[in-house]
Amino acid sequence: MGVAPRRCGLLIALLGCVVQSALASSLPLLEQARALGVVVVERADCVGPKQLATYNMGANLLCLSPELRRDPIQRAKVIQHELVHVIQDCLDGLETPTSLSLAEGLRASSSLTAGQVNGFFLQHLRKQGNLQHVVATTALLPQDSRQREFEAYALQGDPQMVEHLLAKTCRMPLP
Repeated sequence: MGVAPRRCGLLIALLGCVVQSALASSLPLLEQARALGVVVVERADCVGPKQLATYNMGANLLCLSPELRRDPIQRAKVIQHELVHVIQDCLDGLETPTSLSLAEGLRASSSLTAGQVNGFFLQHLRKQGNLQHVVATTALLPQDSRQREFEAYALQGDPQMVEHLLAKTCRMPLP
């Protein structure tokens, strides 16, 4: 009888650590984005139906739904997804209203082929088990938008990669 409460207590402690870790990993990333000049707000009126966050590359505005407060793990993943869009924006310059896909950036700065780059993203999607969801949700998007979403979904589960790309790709604005 004494074992079950301990197991439950350990499970609750572990889940608490996972939630704290998710929160801790997303907060420094948001601060990095703010330091780059990205405005981060939390408002219900800047996201559409069924959206939890948006990034407006022309305005450098990252808007998070207040709904994300309910699930810190999902919040961390959504923030990482949107920060991939910030990274894509950095590839073409945060001061411009356009962005480049990571695939375009990688092909331009290395000898990687389109197949190698897309294989990398496919591997991440398969590992997360969300490939079919991503294919379905991006099917109606124009090809360039679809590629950017594909990349954001692929990397949203890899906070270390997002942090690395944010640090290496985005530069602080000049005073």
